[in-house]
Amino acid sequence: MATQAAREYAFVNARIRGIKSRFLTSGEYERFLQSGSYEEFIKLLANTHYGPIMEREFPQGMPAPDELAIILSKDFAEVSYSISRSLTGRVGEFTDVYMNMFLAESLKSLIRGLHVGLDREEILRFSVPTSPEQAEVLSELADAGSVQKLIDAVPYRDVKVALLTRLPMYEELASTAPLEVALEEWFLRSVTEVLKGFSIADRKRVEGLLETRVDLRNVMTMLRALVLGMDSRDIDMSLVRFTLKSKSLAESIKTQTTWRDVFTRLEKTKYAQLAGRLARLYEDTQDLASVELAIEDYLAQQVKLLMGAFPFHSGTVLGFFSLKFYEIRNIRSIAVGIERGESTDIIRRMITIW
Repeated sequence: MATQAAREYAFVNARIRGIKSRFLTSGEYERFLQSGSYEEFIKLLANTHYGPIMEREFPQGMPAPDELAIILSKDFAEVSYSISRSLTGRVGEFTDVYMNMFLAESLKSLIRGLHVGLDREEILRFSVPTSPEQAEVLSELADAGSVQKLIDAVPYRDVKVALLTRLPMYEELASTAPLEVALEEWFLRSVTEVLKGFSIADRKRVEGLLETRVDLRNVMTMLRALVLGMDSRDIDMSLVRFTLKSKSLAESIKTQTTWRDVFTRLEKTKYAQLAGRLARLYEDTQDLASVELAIEDYLAQQVKLLMGAFPFHSGTVLGFFSLKFYEIRNIRSIAVGIERGESTDIIRRMITIW
């Protein structure tokens, strides 16, 4: 089995290891954070492997934060497209399906933006296309004018069906939560389906990480619900269902009435140590943003673990694209924070370093 895995993943592992060596280091992030101005930040970024990319895409001078966001999205799209197009067989099929996570996240951003009436540029700022074709689709959807028209214009039949089933609930609750859950569950179903052809170890590796992601996002959803005073029906429609264990945790936390009760429930699961740390953090800060960042840091570390030890498995693919996504998002957050004159401490809280 090890020999077969090595044959299947040797090519993608070699490519990913080479690209991964260019990931930004914690030292580079710290230098970015200490920049005295946006201009200084851009000069520091130009000294990394992003320098030639910026020069190619914006040769006429220094890109503004929104222009930098487009450059970074293009880079992510090119890297992702290049790797995924060069893969074949079930590894290539898995990669194509896993990339739907970023499509789902971008569609969520577009839906939120249209729901609150953001302009086109603001809506697209939070989308990260993973191919030239997808970039064109997202650009067209940003012009839809309303959430309902966006759903009508979605060119992916299975995505459209998933969204249409939750559209009445969106209209009734005037909340994007049902649509966001529909997109998340669509992605999870597609991954579960494609993993049926993989080994048990590979399935557990991928599903385990996705289960963790779902569980901790549901915890954040419940904590926000308690702060906002959401009713039980709204909460139920906002929680994502995945594996049996994940469903069990969702059912157990949705009836809790205080944040302490939510963390107490979490302590009875495999996240016991993390639950205690999150509870102490929230008790000290009363800041959900700090808790969310701690969760993102935890997820990033779990992703990083997938890329260690024996390298020939699906976790290498999953881990690379997830860490690349974090890096792109980090750079964008730092750029906007520095340009707006936010403090180093605030910007540091907005990024995830692994």
